[in-house]
Amino acid sequence: MADTQVASADGGAEHPLATMAGVQRVIAGLPADDPVRAAHEGVQWLESLHGAVEFSMNYRYDVIDRIDVALAGDGERLLDQYLALKPQAKFQEGLLWRAAMGYWKALSNSYMECVSHVMSDRGAAETFGARFAQLVGRAMRAQVRQIKWILMRYGFVGDAYWSTVARLYGYAEAGAILNDSLEIYPGADGRSTLRAEFLRAMMLGVSSTGGLSPVKQNIAERAIAHFSASFLSSTQPAPGCNFFFDLHGGMSPARVLAEAPRSARLFYFGAGAALDAAQSAVDAVNESGVLPPELNLGVVDNVDQAADTLLHLAFNWEKELPARDSVRRKVATTLQIVQGFEGVLAQGKNTLQETWVVENASAEGYGIIVPERRGEWLQVGVLIGLLPEVDGANWGAGVVRRVETDARGQRRVGVQVLSRAVVPGTMCIRRADGERGTPHNVVLLSADPSTSGYVQVLLRPESFALRGVLEATRISDGKSFDLAPSGLVESGPDFDRVRFKIAGGES
Repeated sequence: MADTQVASADGGAEHPLATMAGVQRVIAGLPADDPVRAAHEGVQWLESLHGAVEFSMNYRYDVIDRIDVALAGDGERLLDQYLALKPQAKFQEGLLWRAAMGYWKALSNSYMECVSHVMSDRGAAETFGARFAQLVGRAMRAQVRQIKWILMRYGFVGDAYWSTVARLYGYAEAGAILNDSLEIYPGADGRSTLRAEFLRAMMLGVSSTGGLSPVKQNIAERAIAHFSASFLSSTQPAPGCNFFFDLHGGMSPARVLAEAPRSARLFYFGAGAALDAAQSAVDAVNESGVLPPELNLGVVDNVDQAADTLLHLAFNWEKELPARDSVRRKVATTLQIVQGFEGVLAQGKNTLQETWVVENASAEGYGIIVPERRGEWLQVGVLIGLLPEVDGANWGAGVVRRVETDARGQRRVGVQVLSRAVVPGTMCIRRADGERGTPHNVVLLSADPSTSGYVQVLLRPESFALRGVLEATRISDGKSFDLAPSGLVESGPDFDRVRFKIAGGES
């Protein structure tokens, strides 16, 4: 675009973004090594456009485009830093989350302002022309980014987000551009259709991300983007369309079994060929240990995490969810909760305790309501210590498997119980000559090995190379066992759960 000067509407100083030379100066001045500051400055520049009525819609869109593309790398760095955090890093988590969410919200608002103007002004629509499809696609992606960041914090995605997605679908449908292939952004991942972009939002909304850690949620969103062209959709109930959405935007996407509003305009959708493709990718990892080369999930540091995520998606995309392994019963009680490996090891001594409310229980664990301002460190996969508030109860250990927030802001948590009576202990290397290495604190999930000779132990990550014979000792009575590693069961932010088999006698 020509470097045209645009004066302020009130005759005052010229807007810094009034020329493309000014836009380039602003972009060049964005912090190069501080994505948080860059995001905040990006928000300020985007918001400054709202009052710039002197800008034509085409010029406004060009400016938003330049800022959007310039800050794409900072958006990825914010995400990478966020995913690398430990659950305890609450201050830094809040800093990164607010920066990312603020930026995507500002970008979404800027694109939506352009969309609304074009839709309400025939002259603007004619001037904008073929760029309108790209504009709708970018608005849709900015909306999905907001939904993704809300879900990574296990928040509730309000109706306003789904209403905006529904509006964008309606604009694309009215313009007969739903199925047109277009370049939303430069690069291989930027080409799509507006129907596929809409289905990305829909499938993310029904994939039960409350059961995934933030890292796995990111993998899930990338997998959904990869499979988006394979998803099914219909305006009528159809085989494989296991979910529906109200195109009036009155509800979040849901499984077909849910009750739809009477005034709803229903849109049906499902995984389609992506269901088999996700399962095939899991099978390939199980056989070869690597992801299929055609599966574009970005940089994946842990193949097992990717396979677990794909299995989760396939499970939740099925027509019907299987019945639970055990019956839940409603209860009204509380648990004392401590956080992490150190909390479980200390069994509540000299550690911060929280009181959580149990609403149901089963043989495997608890459904819990977390009181307001409690459990701010919560995410799927964290270890907790738990003590029932009954006489004679022991400290146990569990892992958070699900975190969800309802419309009232109330958080519900699903906890799998690993042990109802943990036993603090130590473990050290037992060398062939009988010499012992440095002991490390561990948590035995049972006081004695099972009748088949196995015991599970919680360790700090990478405490030992899991080979050879280790000696475990109960702190309470000094009883020791020689144990041989049998396999890593799972890893969390601050613990490894390892299965051992008795390797010799007891002492």
